[in-house]
Amino acid sequence: MLYGGLHMKKVPNSATAHAAVVRKTRGRKPHSKTVNGLVITAISLMSVLSLVFIGTGFYILHLFDIIGSDSADDVSYVDSLPDEVDSGYEAIDDYKEIEEGAASVAEIPVRGNTKNIKNYMLIGVDSRRKNFVGLADSNIILTLDSKNKQIKLTSLLRDTLVTIPGRDRNNDGKDDYAKFNASYAYGGFDLLSKTVEQNFRLKIDQYITVNFTAFTETIDKLGGVDIYLTAAEAKWIKVGTTAKVYHLNGGKALAYARIRKLDSDFGRTDRQRKMLTAMFKKAKGMSVGTLNSILNAFLPKVDTNISANELTGFVFNSSTYFSYTMDKTFHLPPNGEYRSAPEFGLGSVLYLKDPAHAVTELHKFIYNG
Repeated sequence: MLYGGLHMKKVPNSATAHAAVVRKTRGRKPHSKTVNGLVITAISLMSVLSLVFIGTGFYILHLFDIIGSDSADDVSYVDSLPDEVDSGYEAIDDYKEIEEGAASVAEIPVRGNTKNIKNYMLIGVDSRRKNFVGLADSNIILTLDSKNKQIKLTSLLRDTLVTIPGRDRNNDGKDDYAKFNASYAYGGFDLLSKTVEQNFRLKIDQYITVNFTAFTETIDKLGGVDIYLTAAEAKWIKVGTTAKVYHLNGGKALAYARIRKLDSDFGRTDRQRKMLTAMFKKAKGMSVGTLNSILNAFLPKVDTNISANELTGFVFNSSTYFSYTMDKTFHLPPNGEYRSAPEFGLGSVLYLKDPAHAVTELHKFIYNG
């Protein structure tokens, strides 16, 4: 019918409408309540998952955005270092034995990440400024062994004599020799990783670099750590006079990790590994929310090429990694397999007696259970 120029559809009365519904549904099997419930549940689940994925995406972007945001942008590397670090290849008078050792190492296949082994380089830079320029004071390979549920720590001693790939200051066509810690100062992680690959036959692609500021603030964010100190160590960092477990804040933890003159660089790297183990144990008892808070405070103060997606995975899978043991450590040079060689003109450097054997032992530690 027409009403005011508009075509209006006649609405049936309730009885007629009911009869029509009955006719339409007669002979058809109605949906069960169970099926309807499953559909509703599936839709609800999909909605929740969508929100989770969207939220995770924004979280990953957030982590990616804050990495290194508190650090200075004026990153540059040096061309020369103090004489005790950078005397160069020309300072070595008798290098035939060293070259023979390097040749034997070159025959060892380079190894990298596998299905069960993943290596990360942890680099501590000798700097309190908001950048990551300077000598690599600490170099630790952190290995995640998913097959044996282990986290392994390997210290590469900073005074180890190595060749620096592509560095030839005296133009003799050969790579210069220097202390290992100089490689980072010359070219950051890119050159350090090439140095590790050339001298130790390990390909390590991912890293985290921290400076003193990031280290101390992370310890404080954890609420401090508990470390057993010898009487000499306690006196050295001025926290006590007896051997026992001490609770250290960020400043004292840094002082402990940097002790060197008390014994040697071997003792110093051992303390650094103990510090990482103590931090790991402390983090074990924390919730995902607390770990996320620490991560958000930590990332702006570090330099890393680990993806935000992978960092997120570390947080979400923290319970898995916290079930791993963390009691295996190694250092290069190994005990008894080096000699101090100040006669090379490089200060107190550590020269590997049998480089090929030392590298083989390093590979065994990382890749064997």
